Amino acid sequence: MKRFLALVLSLAVLVGCLALPAGAIGYDPSTYYQVQASSAYIVNTDTNIIVYEKNSTEQVYAGGLTKLMCAALVLTNYGDQLDSYTFQMPFAISDYVYGTDNADMRSGETFTLREALYAMLLRNANDAAMGMAYQLSGNDLSGWVSQMNSLSQQIGTTASTWTDACGLDPGNTTNAVDMYLILRYLMGFDAFVQIAGSASFEMPAKEKHSKSFILTNQNVALNKSAGGKFYRSEMRGGMCDVMAYKNDTGTQSYVSWASSDGETYIFCVMGSPDSCDDYGYSNRRPALCETTKLIDWVYDNFSIQAALDTDLALAEIPVKYSSDTDTLMLYPDDNMMTILPSSSDSTVTQKFFHLPEYVCAPIQKGDIVGTVELKLAGETIGSVNLIAGQDVSRNGLLYAAAKFQDFLGSLYLRVVILLSLLCLGIYGIWRLQYAFHHRSGGRKIRRH
Repeated sequence: MKRFLALVLSLAVLVGCLALPAGAIGYDPSTYYQVQASSAYIVNTDTNIIVYEKNSTEQVYAGGLTKLMCAALVLTNYGDQLDSYTFQMPFAISDYVYGTDNADMRSGETFTLREALYAMLLRNANDAAMGMAYQLSGNDLSGWVSQMNSLSQQIGTTASTWTDACGLDPGNTTNAVDMYLILRYLMGFDAFVQIAGSASFEMPAKEKHSKSFILTNQNVALNKSAGGKFYRSEMRGGMCDVMAYKNDTGTQSYVSWASSDGETYIFCVMGSPDSCDDYGYSNRRPALCETTKLIDWVYDNFSIQAALDTDLALAEIPVKYSSDTDTLMLYPDDNMMTILPSSSDSTVTQKFFHLPEYVCAPIQKGDIVGTVELKLAGETIGSVNLIAGQDVSRNGLLYAAAKFQDFLGSLYLRVVILLSLLCLGIYGIWRLQYAFHHRSGGRKIRRH
């Protein structure tokens, strides 16, 4: 079991690292919808591109979103025991959660972890979160919170602090970026995707419930029959920080994900004012209202398209030492799938080439020669290798002639010649001195 947990935690760190967005486009939805939330963060999970960002690092009260971090810890440690592990709802947590969002999980009743997760994620149930934390931690709630903070940091959060398991404590804080990381981590668990994406769940009869009862998901955007204007077919799951408002002037946050035609986005909408819900229902859901409008904006205006064509040459570069060709055509080795306006094509991207002045034969088809950097709206969205489009052989005679010419113009040859001339000069001076002394010596002998 310990080895299993170590493996899961290692994967947790890896998934957290891979989840970091690779780039930002920064589209502005204001012509379609004016975002009123204090902060927001929309990321396409297929490309890791940030489609929209507004004050995404601004710290906010986490509220019920704390339960997502609690769920992450449960799934990380007990993901293979959701149906086999049972616990009794303790009486000790009744006072803490009394009068708050609960799922009528009464003390002394027995629940599986899966049932508790359904209650927690669908109904924002504080009794489910605190009951699980109390039992799984061996009555050490502070230890459970410490584990939540440790896992949160492993996932990659930098601005989140967790002080209880359910979010009632005002010390629970986070931001839009951190909630994106936590939700994306959770989406790696099939159980979470299934639970959070359910419109309702039938809780079986319990010790103090003679009949089963239905838990309806607060995320009414999932409910085609009862969601009304909130319903969106693209919605896959999500969670609000508080129950739906009735005649209130507070703010709400919503963290969710949507998918359509294989394109998936995470929406983190934080601090939406009550006034932005214009759907007209008594239960007001301002953050969900804004989320649904942003879902419409994304899917109505953007699609994942190829920014490059691997069959189309992007650049041409001179070739040395070949009699086959003077230039080499370069092709991208990847089509660079990215988010583009649905009405446009790859021509909206700007291309910046990073290439040498020339290449030298021999060259094999597929050799990496350089790169092309792609920018959209002034932001870098990626870089792709440029590869040789053909084999190019080397002409031995041209190569030898070029090398000989290079040798003739080389610094080495100039130094050798200079040193040779210097040596000849020294030798010449020595010969002159030798001849002078030899003649002088001969004359002295003759006078004697």
